[in-house]
Amino acid sequence: MKTSLRKLRVSRPTGERPTFPLAKKPVAPATPDAKKRVLVIEDQSAVCDLVAEMVQAHPRCVSVGTASDGQSAIEMALRLRPDILVLDVIMPGVGGIEVLRRLGGSVPAMKVLIFSGKQEPHIVRALMQAGIHGFVNKHGPLSELRKALEALALGNTWFNEDFSRTVRQALASPAHLGEGMIDQLTPREREIAVLIAQSHSSKEVAGRLNISIKTAENHRANLMRKLGVRDVAGLVRFVVRQGLVDPAAE
Repeated sequence: MKTSLRKLRVSRPTGERPTFPLAKKPVAPATPDAKKRVLVIEDQSAVCDLVAEMVQAHPRCVSVGTASDGQSAIEMALRLRPDILVLDVIMPGVGGIEVLRRLGGSVPAMKVLIFSGKQEPHIVRALMQAGIHGFVNKHGPLSELRKALEALALGNTWFNEDFSRTVRQALASPAHLGEGMIDQLTPREREIAVLIAQSHSSKEVAGRLNISIKTAENHRANLMRKLGVRDVAGLVRFVVRQGLVDPAAE
C-alpha cells in the first residue's frame, strides 16, 4: 500500500517558511598595505639618485619620480599626488619653503619629509609653519632617512632630538626683522626676489619669466618697498635669511 505524500508533510506553524543553513561566504585573504608613493626633489643629481634608490629598496615605499628644482616639484606634486614628498630646502629658482607655500593644502594627504643640510632656527621656524611631517639632516647617517621613511609610511612623524632642540630654540628666540614679511609678497614677487639675489638683471628676469622689462622693474620696486630695503644688498640679505637662496652657491 502506497504511503500518502500528504501524511509525510512536516507540520509547522501557519505562515512560517522552512529554514535552511546559509552557505558561508568565502573570506578574501588579507592583502598587504599598498606601498606609499614617494616623490623625491633634490638638486644634487648624485644625492637625488641615492635617495630614490633607498626609497625603491624600502619595503613600504615606491619611487614615482624625481626632480631637481622647485617649479618641477610643484608641477609633479599636483600631477602625481604622492603619499610622501622628500624635499630639499635650497634649490635653484623656487626653494623648498616656497614650494610648500605654493602647494598649500592642494595635496592634503601628502606627507612632507625635508632632507636638507640647512637647520638654522629661522629656516626651522618657517618649515614648521609650513606643516612638515619630518626632517632628516643630510649630514647625518643614511639610517635616519630609512627610519624617517618608515615612520611617515606608517602615518607618523619623524623629528630626531637634534632637530627638536633646534625647534625649541627657534620658538624661544625672537623672529628676525622682516621675517614675517615674506607672506606679504606674491608668488611672482618671491620668484623675482630670488632671481635678483642670484644676480640676474631686470632684462634677464623678464626673459626668464616671459614678462616685459617694465613689469619686472615694477615687481622689483614693489617687493623692495614691501620689505623696506633700499638696495639689492638688503634684498639679498632678506632672501638668504628666508632660506630661499644658498649664499655658498652665489
